[in-house]
Amino acid sequence: MDIEKLKKKLENHIVLIKFESLKSQRTYFREYTLCPDFMGEMPIHIKNQSGDKLICYDTDFKKWEDLQIDTIQEWKVVG
Repeated sequence: MDIEKLKKKLENHIVLIKFESLKSQRTYFREYTLCPDFMGEMPIHIKNQSGDKLICYDTDFKKWEDLQIDTIQEWKVVG
């Protein structure tokens, strides 16, 4: 899994990410972004992330989430 490539895509696109929840162990498919154009009225720009979490904006629920990187199973650009 190329996390750096995923981070670059999130900066300019909406990305569908498949991951496993650490709390419920269920698999989810959610759309996330780091592009201010898709965040509505109060965009925040996040760059230079490091560590084992990926902070990204959930475009459906309009909230920030942190995903455990090693739970990400696949991803694809959808917007």
